[in-house]
Amino acid sequence: MTQEEIRSTDGSSGSWGVSASAGYPEEYRLLELTPSILAQLASTHDETALVVRGRETDTATLIDPADTAYQMTTAHTSNNLYLLAREPGRLVLRAMLNQTFELQKTRPQVRARVLEVLAWDTGGAFRGAEFERADAERTPVTDEVLQAHVQAGDAEVRRVLADIPAFRGPANCWRLIDPAYCVDLLRVVLATQVELEWPQLSAHQIHAELNEPVEVVEAVLAKFGTEARGHYTIDGTRVAKYLAEQIFAAEEMRAWPVAEFAAALHATMPPQLQYSTGDAQSVPAAVVRELAYADTHTDPGRTLLVPLFRSALPNEPRARLQRLFEARARWPRTDVQPFLEDLVDVDQQLLAAGDQHACAAASKAIDAWLLKFGRGVRCPDGETVYTSRLK
Repeated sequence: MTQEEIRSTDGSSGSWGVSASAGYPEEYRLLELTPSILAQLASTHDETALVVRGRETDTATLIDPADTAYQMTTAHTSNNLYLLAREPGRLVLRAMLNQTFELQKTRPQVRARVLEVLAWDTGGAFRGAEFERADAERTPVTDEVLQAHVQAGDAEVRRVLADIPAFRGPANCWRLIDPAYCVDLLRVVLATQVELEWPQLSAHQIHAELNEPVEVVEAVLAKFGTEARGHYTIDGTRVAKYLAEQIFAAEEMRAWPVAEFAAALHATMPPQLQYSTGDAQSVPAAVVRELAYADTHTDPGRTLLVPLFRSALPNEPRARLQRLFEARARWPRTDVQPFLEDLVDVDQQLLAAGDQHACAAASKAIDAWLLKFGRGVRCPDGETVYTSRLK
């Protein structure tokens, strides 16, 4: 390169020979950080606070110290930035930059990827200590394996593992719990609680009585119960939702008449929790929320429950609504709400608890998406029904 004049910050100047380095161009990219990430980095002083997760074939996902995921997209600029290194008598050009990484909040498909990775364990799901073989070959699923393949922060991965549920076994390896065993263990635990008159449940107490692995018991209790000071109270609605999901999946995601589904769910519920599903003729909305929608048009005279798992839908508003409209051409506003709420940037626990501000923020965001990607028509009963404007 030609000789250029470089002016210093104090106003003085000098002539320097600018040349390209032997390895030019070196690979550099600028990363545009949000104010919130900058504030987090300033408070943590941790050089490893920002991590990039996912496979080489995935879109790069940045995880910040607050466990928020950002999709990294390349943006081009007409303003070149030159990286120079000063050497005796010259400046060496290390790189010329005209691309930056921009960050956009994203919600990766964590559950599907975690299940895929857990399925790599050749030992299969845990079905009880009596089925375990000491000489069985295993493919360990460690935290490092999950970090290499799942585009999410550690806290989000832990939340998904607890919801599946999975447990951390020997050598700090994660393992899936078989759904049938999970429910059977819960039945035995509840029956034992009644028999021994336990006011609450603890993992170590159950382990001592039933000789089941304490890590497995802890995972099952955390899946179905609320914890306080190491003791759990089983939530019947959580159990009913889990069983409803299993019923839909076992029947190849077919539509069910409400009364038929209610009877099947009632029959599979542990007797101590059957109050959670009401009678055997109806299904509480809280149980099938996010799992199915009610169809009153396909079969006049009766209502069908059509399975549609929210957890399997895309985690971006446009793609989510496109999938929803493919599944159902006309969506009443009240029916579509549960299938979009998890995309709203609010505290999901407050939303589930019915917090007024969280619910208002969710409704506002969902209304904006429906106006952007759908067409609404108000019906005589006052309900707004949306159809797709997406192509």
